[in-house]
Amino acid sequence: MTDHILTALYLMLSVAAAWVLAGLATSVRLLPKVIDLTIIPTVAGLGSLIFTTYGAGRRFGPDRIGRLSLFGTTVGGLGGLGLLLIALMLDVL
Repeated sequence: MTDHILTALYLMLSVAAAWVLAGLATSVRLLPKVIDLTIIPTVAGLGSLIFTTYGAGRRFGPDRIGRLSLFGTTVGGLGGLGLLLIALMLDVL
């Protein structure tokens, strides 16, 4: 992930703070109409898994599989964002 320990600690603290603030905002109802955004990381993870499995099946090297994983995450995230925008335009959510 990173070679510097302070960067990793700051990252973990910022994630924990965001988690606590999101929990408080949801429980206090600061966000009256909360839109479920979990489709984006779900589809990003699936895209990464699909591209990584393809690379492993083709017996690519570890560096190339790593690039395929990043590409799959990016493509999957953009696809998930597209699905979310389509759902919002159709007023499904």
